Amino acid sequence: MIKFHADCMACLAQGALKKADAVRDGEVKARYMGRVCAILAEADVQRDSAPLVDARLIALRRDMLGIEEDFSEVKHRFNALILGIYDRLRAQVTAAEDPVYAAMQLAMAGNYIDFNVLGDVDAQELMRMLDASAERALDAEEYARFLRDLAAPGELVYLHDNCGEVVLDKLLIETIRARFPEKRVVSIVRGAPVVNDATLEDAREIGLGEVAEVLENGLRDVTGTELALLPEAVRRRVEGAGVILAKGQGNFETLIGCGLNVYYLLLSKCPSYTQWFGFEHFGGVFRNERRLRF
Repeated sequence: MIKFHADCMACLAQGALKKADAVRDGEVKARYMGRVCAILAEADVQRDSAPLVDARLIALRRDMLGIEEDFSEVKHRFNALILGIYDRLRAQVTAAEDPVYAAMQLAMAGNYIDFNVLGDVDAQELMRMLDASAERALDAEEYARFLRDLAAPGELVYLHDNCGEVVLDKLLIETIRARFPEKRVVSIVRGAPVVNDATLEDAREIGLGEVAEVLENGLRDVTGTELALLPEAVRRRVEGAGVILAKGQGNFETLIGCGLNVYYLLLSKCPSYTQWFGFEHFGGVFRNERRLRF
């Protein structure tokens, strides 16, 4: 299976150039792009994922150009935005015919908060997507399997993605635990700030520890979950989980092909996915790793 496609190379190259816009020295910028091209050329298309290769580019910008993106203000703003409507959303979920299903629809819509792919996130569009979340249907058979897995023994490992979105993840975990009170939930966030992804600081800010055990994945610059690079204790929890819920494109790209009982929940923001996996561009995705054809 090819994990790192030519389309990924082109996308990362364009992003790397754009993120160096502030560099005015043409010679420095040319040397930087030469290193970018070398990193892309050296990538292992069978094993490397786009987030893992992008991590090398992030490190290159930091070491060669002194560029380090700071999304702390954005993260606080979007966490506060969703926390501000949390009680209303909780009431909406609780009143639904199937609260878990409704909470999953909201969590899926929240995957829109992605500054790495979108460049900017419109708060009004986010609110519109949350209001229309009930229009995004989940695959009925996959959802039934997911509920059976939640009812079975074993931990639920929840792999988080972005700021703001993590508040909706908290609501989903709270709703799952109301239905399956014996289910132990382990929440895993990024090991260090990378773009607008949720970290331990975000988890503390939104009170994620109130509904789950919270761990960080120990990784820097990787917008996903690279199993081989996780600290051993964290990797054991992931690989030993009865069921895994992985949010977002970065987790999807890093985990695809792992063979674990992973349910992917995301908005498909990559146009190439329509060709590779049959996803609708910007459509909702709820698919299981073991039944995904690629």
